[in-house]
Amino acid sequence: MLAPVRAALAAALLAAACFSASAADKAYHRDELADAAIKLEAEIKRDSGAVAKPAATLRREADEALARQDVRAAVQALSQLSTVAPNESGNWLRLGRAVLRLSGRDDRERAALYERAATAAYIAYQRAGNGGEEAESLALLSRTFENRKLWRPALDTLRLSLDLREVAELRAQYETMRADYGFRLLDYSVDSDAASPRICFQFSEDLPGKRTDFSPFIAVAGMDKPALTAAEKQLCLEGLKHGDRYAVVLRPGLPSSVKEQLAKSADFNIYVRDRKPFVRFTGRAYVLPR
Repeated sequence: MLAPVRAALAAALLAAACFSASAADKAYHRDELADAAIKLEAEIKRDSGAVAKPAATLRREADEALARQDVRAAVQALSQLSTVAPNESGNWLRLGRAVLRLSGRDDRERAALYERAATAAYIAYQRAGNGGEEAESLALLSRTFENRKLWRPALDTLRLSLDLREVAELRAQYETMRADYGFRLLDYSVDSDAASPRICFQFSEDLPGKRTDFSPFIAVAGMDKPALTAAEKQLCLEGLKHGDRYAVVLRPGLPSSVKEQLAKSADFNIYVRDRKPFVRFTGRAYVLPR
């Protein structure tokens, strides 16, 4: 009775080892998807059971099901095909696309379908034999992130896909998504109540480390070398004066930690007001009742 369990465990361990070995050679890696890939492949093998049909028959059945808009039947055929020919990237890519076409009954089921499609796309990427297959798989994976409104992984994944193969339609999609959700200026604040006031600009992503020279990307009228400090998502212009007005320009190309740059310039005319009035005692003192 223990023999089948041991065999299944050994198969799962072997699949995990093989998947880890293939993943090590790829530029794109996500731990959560690597774990999900091992589980999904084991689940599909278990649900499919012993598949007697050859790969060619299963491909034909999947094509016929998609032609008649029977997506669930196509997913079943492609799942079986992935067990018959698990090392063919195209089988997993087609499975991911078909799963993405399924309509869930509620948000929970839709989220599960998006995750399943993402996992199939990740397996397709890891088993891709050329840059074209890798690019297609990453484009599909990015789409699953976009559907879940996970904008940062969607952008990063699609950018890598475009690095592998330039596609005009995907490039336009990337630029639109980047403009809305990529590295960008969010707001600014003026710390005028400090003894030495400053203006701070807030960004959507972390900035590079302290050794980065931001001076080429910020210009202040009347200042040759403005004093700048950066921390996490904030860049500050230091050493200002109360009651003065500052014309500040943030230039395109300002770097971030996510391989994106500021896409367009931003101009500001900012007034640093005087400090708010306050009262303090120089030593121990008391305010007595009338």
